[in-house]
Amino acid sequence: MALFTSLMHEKFRKNFFVFLFLSSTFPLLLLIFIIYQHVIPVIMPNQINDLKDTFTYGVLVMLLPSFLSFALGSKWIRSIETISEDIKSKSVRFIGEKKEFDVENEFENIQQNFNVLHDEFQSKINELNKVSKKLIDSNNKFKKLALSDELTSLYNRRSFDLRLIEETSRSDRYKHELSLIMIDLDDFKRYNDTYGHQTGDKLLKEVAYMIRKSIRESDSAFRYGGDEFAVLLPVCDIKNAEHVAQRLVEKVSIHEFKNIEGQRLGRVTISCGVACYKGKLEAFVAEADKHLFAAKTSGKGLIIEK
Repeated sequence: MALFTSLMHEKFRKNFFVFLFLSSTFPLLLLIFIIYQHVIPVIMPNQINDLKDTFTYGVLVMLLPSFLSFALGSKWIRSIETISEDIKSKSVRFIGEKKEFDVENEFENIQQNFNVLHDEFQSKINELNKVSKKLIDSNNKFKKLALSDELTSLYNRRSFDLRLIEETSRSDRYKHELSLIMIDLDDFKRYNDTYGHQTGDKLLKEVAYMIRKSIRESDSAFRYGGDEFAVLLPVCDIKNAEHVAQRLVEKVSIHEFKNIEGQRLGRVTISCGVACYKGKLEAFVAEADKHLFAAKTSGKGLIIEK
């Protein structure tokens, strides 16, 4: 831009033409000087007139490039000035438009747009977290349903089989006692036939609640099937398991059970079979089942552990 601006100065034009004039006429002046100093003195007077015309035409021919250079230089300078003016006008317009560009406001706009995008992104992340939480809760719920009995909320038979393997393996590893109580609701079929299935379900739920409240947090209660329940007692020997079973039998026998209409059902009892793990999983469950069967056939409301 400084170059084009300088081309428009009057001083530059003058200097340019002076330089052009000197560069064009200096050779001619030098030639004239040489002719007058060295050529004319040595030629004959009658030859001067013959050389005058030749010299005149020669000078004109030598001046012709200078005139052409002046013309072309002038045209070139006018072109440069036109280009310079055009660039200057466009630059002024561009600079004027650039001045209208407010950096601070534009930065605020960018910041606002970024904040909007960030808020939208954060909103989507929050929605995704909510959906993920719902999926996790649903998965946990389904998992719990898969391992729980819907009626009594105790663990189901599938959960019993899994937990039995875990606890017997842990007993083998750490050499601690493991006991099992098998529980059966006496005469349950009679309650169902007499008072209906709704009363039978109510009776099962109440017995399950009493079992859950009578054991330790480390113990696990299961609905083994139908009216039969099971309790696994880790780090518990046969005597302590027998005390737990006895406490359950007493609680159930003194509890006042009622049907769905509020009528008393009379005395309700449970029978228990207790066994201690001795290294063989199948024998462990079979022994508890055998003791439970013996308790039921011996008068019901009893506990048999050996």
